[in-house]
Amino acid sequence: MAELIAISLSAKVAAALLRTGRTTAVFLASFISVRSGIAAAARDLDLLRAFLRFADSRRGTDELVDAWVNQVRHVGFELEDVTDEYTFLSGVGFVRACADVAARFALLRRLRKARERLRALSAVKEQLGIRPAEASASSSAPAAAAICRNISEAAHFVLEGEIVGFAEHTRLLMKWLTGDANPRRIIVAVCGMGGVGKTTLATNVYKKIAANCNFDCTAWVTVSKNFTTEDLMRRIIKELHRDVRDSALGDTQEMDYRSLVEALRGHLAHKRYFLLLDDVWNADAWFQLHGALLDSETGSRIVITTRNQEVAALASDSRTIMLQPLREHEAWSLFCNTTFRQDANQECPYHLQNWAFKILERCCGLPLAIISVGNLLLLKEKTEFAWKNVHDSLVWDERDDHGIGQVASVLNFSIDDLPYRQKRCFLYCSVYPEDFFIKRKILIREWIAEGLIEETGHGTMEEVADGYLNELVQRNLLLVKLKNEFGRAKRLHIHDLIREIAAYRSKQDGFFQLSKSARVDSKQKIRYLTLYQCQSDRQSAPNMPSLRSFYVLRSDLDVALFSRFRLLTVLNLWYVKASKLPSAVTNLRNLRYLGVRSTYIEELPKELGRLRNLQTLDAKWSSIKVLPSSITKLKNLRHLILFTRGTTDFMEPEPGTAVSLPDGLENLKCLQTLKYVQADQKVVRSLESLEQMRSLELSGVDQRILINLPSALSKMSCLLRLGITNSDANVTLDLEPFSPAPVKLKTLNLTGKLARGKLPSWFSSLTNLIHLHLRSSELGEDSIVLLSSLPRLFSLINACNERSLTFAAGCFPVLRQLNLQGLPNLTSIEFQKDSLADLRLLTLGLCLELTEIPQSIENLIHLENVELFQMPSKLIEKIPYGKGYGANHQDGQRTTVVKNFFWHNARLLEQKIYINLSNVQESFKTDAVTLPVGSVNSSKFHKWL
Repeated sequence: MAELIAISLSAKVAAALLRTGRTTAVFLASFISVRSGIAAAARDLDLLRAFLRFADSRRGTDELVDAWVNQVRHVGFELEDVTDEYTFLSGVGFVRACADVAARFALLRRLRKARERLRALSAVKEQLGIRPAEASASSSAPAAAAICRNISEAAHFVLEGEIVGFAEHTRLLMKWLTGDANPRRIIVAVCGMGGVGKTTLATNVYKKIAANCNFDCTAWVTVSKNFTTEDLMRRIIKELHRDVRDSALGDTQEMDYRSLVEALRGHLAHKRYFLLLDDVWNADAWFQLHGALLDSETGSRIVITTRNQEVAALASDSRTIMLQPLREHEAWSLFCNTTFRQDANQECPYHLQNWAFKILERCCGLPLAIISVGNLLLLKEKTEFAWKNVHDSLVWDERDDHGIGQVASVLNFSIDDLPYRQKRCFLYCSVYPEDFFIKRKILIREWIAEGLIEETGHGTMEEVADGYLNELVQRNLLLVKLKNEFGRAKRLHIHDLIREIAAYRSKQDGFFQLSKSARVDSKQKIRYLTLYQCQSDRQSAPNMPSLRSFYVLRSDLDVALFSRFRLLTVLNLWYVKASKLPSAVTNLRNLRYLGVRSTYIEELPKELGRLRNLQTLDAKWSSIKVLPSSITKLKNLRHLILFTRGTTDFMEPEPGTAVSLPDGLENLKCLQTLKYVQADQKVVRSLESLEQMRSLELSGVDQRILINLPSALSKMSCLLRLGITNSDANVTLDLEPFSPAPVKLKTLNLTGKLARGKLPSWFSSLTNLIHLHLRSSELGEDSIVLLSSLPRLFSLINACNERSLTFAAGCFPVLRQLNLQGLPNLTSIEFQKDSLADLRLLTLGLCLELTEIPQSIENLIHLENVELFQMPSKLIEKIPYGKGYGANHQDGQRTTVVKNFFWHNARLLEQKIYINLSNVQESFKTDAVTLPVGSVNSSKFHKWL
């Protein structure tokens, strides 16, 4: 974490000097001195990066080193404050700049003091034993790696009766490893976050297989993060000869790489072997090893456990088990088995159950955490007072005893392994409260606004940030809750325990604080503050000039107070009931992200154009209907997202309306995203100047606008997403004259009746199109034939106005999502053999005449989910309702989950039905299993409304 100080400041200084380089020439000599001094200080701090990396590797093990790092951090923060203050003061005109002479001299004094402290700290580093770390050295503490190895080894001695929640996974692993007659060598992966039980599961299966002599030889080795190929091969050879006293291979310590490979290949030749590679951190471990592991087609098997989904991709035929935290009843069982293992009944006494549930909730279903807490409670008195103390003092800190520190070390190991830029981005995610679903695009734009992303020359900052986010997903640090039509993350969340550890580290390092009270210690140099579900008045609101990112969620606050945070770069208001954004916000000259999404705010200040550094204005689902004319002065604006809510209910904002734009849109030449705006002739003409546009959504489109729109779109060489909505139901969209065709599009949303009930002839040229959403298009079946020829079409929503719809053999070979909704005439659907060969999700909604189950649905051989929304009861009745929970059904080869959504007593309910489609007729009679009816958050169904 210490190295991030230097990295962050270097990036921020470069950006600040670039933005202000043209204006500082006319400023006073003092301001020029500040500019050069900041650059020099950044270079000084940059020289300390190697030392800071070494200090990171000693984090928590040396108090003197920790104290040195803390002081360097404070100097770094002070330099960052000076840099931001410099940017703030340089964002004014010449007259105002001359009036701020005193502020510039004060800034120069602060800079000199900070540089003197930095030089002093640099001078004492060698006295403390802080030396440069090699560039390739890991920033993770060696102790954490040792703890991970010890936990892995301990898995050999866990009794099967002590393992909870893995019965189905064990059965599936045994089936893949011993029940498959395939003679080729097969790789199986077990993937999940740290502490979720990967090693315990895999080792338990390994012991069973080794005991039953299913293989000629077996070996179990921990790979871990820091390994050498030679050492790994030596340990495999040792494991292969664990039961042999006199190894024929001699002393492997004297063998070089070539000799080790030959020895392994010679030993494994023509043998059926089973190898478990535990804790593999990257795919290089396998690529460096696989040449020594022969595939003699004898049915050999290899299991890999990993935290990284990229490593899990090595598995054969997607044979990957993704482990999730334990469910509530499983977590409770493991907790009782551990905490009360000395009791005959292993049950929690009634008087302790309240605190037991609260403590267990802090473990978030993570087996390692549950066992560690259980071991701690085993040593405590069985009194409410003692258990309350454990709950109140439970902090996931590496320095804690009784196994709690073990949990923190294992999870921190995942964070420490991140490259420094991704590490800062991940720790930023701790601004979000527990159980908060993070929208991918919002997170990316916030990272950019905070200066955490740099352009690399190989793509935009948004693309670089998207790569960082994918890396965090692959490492199971960010968990995907919902995917978009491209299969990428759309909504994410952080496992609560990981979030707690990240928040703890951020708070210790002075970066972040989450509070349910506005009474925050103003003396703390906190960078990111989230106020969650709190109320305050002017007296209780914090005054923190160091603040850079301010989140307000579901809180009743006087928004005028936000102007106290004069150096803010991110201001995000969610579910705030204020109706007007005060003009004082426009004094936040460093602001780069302004979010008023899902608020009652109706009006933006007229002086909005003062925010010259603003990159993102997100007003989706707000109550804003008109934008101030000064918005056209925001020449750095990259993303403008607008949509006015239709109701005052936060959870039900639809139907909404697009927003009209003032004249001068052509000035916003940096715009990449423009949603959802009313189109007119002036807007369309202005679009010709917006050549960086990537995502565009227009409403109120008529034929006159369609005539001029193609010319504007042809200038947008980066356009990937386009949405067009007609002005009213009587307007017909004639797309045939649309020229040139937007052939680079990946997503196209069309709302409105299409001329002649047909798609334009040029539609077949959209060979890059992945997602197509047609609403109220009234297409004929011949247009479906045209769509079926698109080679990359992945997701299709709505299509036709026919009474019957037949999907012929070979059509839509790569389509994975088919959504048919609001089709009033549709009475029958047929899926011919070899049609929709890769379909995974079929959604039917509000097709009120469709009363028969689609014919030959069993031909959809990869269908995983069917979603029915407000479909006729006659159709639902033909799906039988069996008994049972259906857990044993999910591993069936042809199991499809049918989700039936329906309204009852003003509540949206969901019922799951498990059906075996391999023999669909019998399935509809006898082989369906249902889940209990449960209520659903209706906001997740906006896609149907």
